[in-house]
Amino acid sequence: MTLAIYFGKRYLISFIRVFLSIVLLVLLFDFLTNLNRLNGIEAQIWNALILSLLRTTTYLSLAMPLIIMLSALAFSVSLSRSNEFIVLRASGVSALKGLFPVISSAFFLGLISIFMLDPLAGKMIGYYNIKLDKLRSKEQSQVLINDNGYWMRQATLNGHQIIKAVNVSNNGQRLHQVTIFNYDENGLVTERFFSESAALGNNELLLTNAIKWSDTKIKKNPIIANEKIKKLKIKTEITPTQLLDGYASPETISPWNMNKQIQKVKSSGFSVLKYQSKKMEQYARPFLFIVMVVLGTVFTLQNSRARNVGISVVLAVASGFFLHFFQNFCTTLGRSGEIPLIIATWSPILSIGLIAMTLFLHYEDG
Repeated sequence: MTLAIYFGKRYLISFIRVFLSIVLLVLLFDFLTNLNRLNGIEAQIWNALILSLLRTTTYLSLAMPLIIMLSALAFSVSLSRSNEFIVLRASGVSALKGLFPVISSAFFLGLISIFMLDPLAGKMIGYYNIKLDKLRSKEQSQVLINDNGYWMRQATLNGHQIIKAVNVSNNGQRLHQVTIFNYDENGLVTERFFSESAALGNNELLLTNAIKWSDTKIKKNPIIANEKIKKLKIKTEITPTQLLDGYASPETISPWNMNKQIQKVKSSGFSVLKYQSKKMEQYARPFLFIVMVVLGTVFTLQNSRARNVGISVVLAVASGFFLHFFQNFCTTLGRSGEIPLIIATWSPILSIGLIAMTLFLHYEDG
């Protein structure tokens, strides 16, 4: 028990050091990037610092597997230089058993990453986008999605137009219970259109069996204010892809709300692959962290005098980066539908994990 507490404490200290180092490094580079991006804006340094602080959590969430691996590497190298691994094995305790508290700590850090760091990063990146749009005096997205439906805004020759749909289907190509408001330059409503359904196609929105209300006619004679139109084409630059982009990114969704978001997107007829992929990634993250710990320690088990520690460190770092990029590559294939999500998520972890465990046992016996 004492040994487990000792190793667990040593690993957590290494993790804190590596984590803080990565935070400072990411914050510095992002701060310099934001300085160039906000060139000419008032209070440039202060705003760049705020933006960097808001976005750093997102980078940390993405880099956590590598942070876990580097922490394990720093922990393993420190024990190797002091020959504590040799003493551990000489006392009859296997290295794998001795590293069990480190593996348990990595698993626990994986849970913290899922349920604390990810929700925090999601909120921070939302604030980051809002802050950046305000600094650039940029208008918000043309598409807004809330509990009342889909709201789309576009400019017209005489003002602007608001399009509202209660729900959509057919991957965003079909809109249901559509209401359209035409506004003049003074912001007053001039015309209203109502239709049970509409088709969103190439640069046009086709309404069927629409009813048109003219506000100017309402003031004169409400009886003749409405007009039935069998087919009505309205020019628009809004695409089905923009409707999907109106949903929050999977990286900004809390694990507590992921199932709800998947059902919401699925009911709208859009593909939910990227949301399901993110959900499966979250389930697999603690196990990914375990594999990263093994990779961080497998090459540095032996006495530091028996082999070149520098080569061991390079091999460990290269293996960790390879697994990280291999995982991202498989995830991309899974989100595009090229391979099943379960294979995209678990095959890199299982394959590299088995190889790492084989090397671990080989070096321990050797």
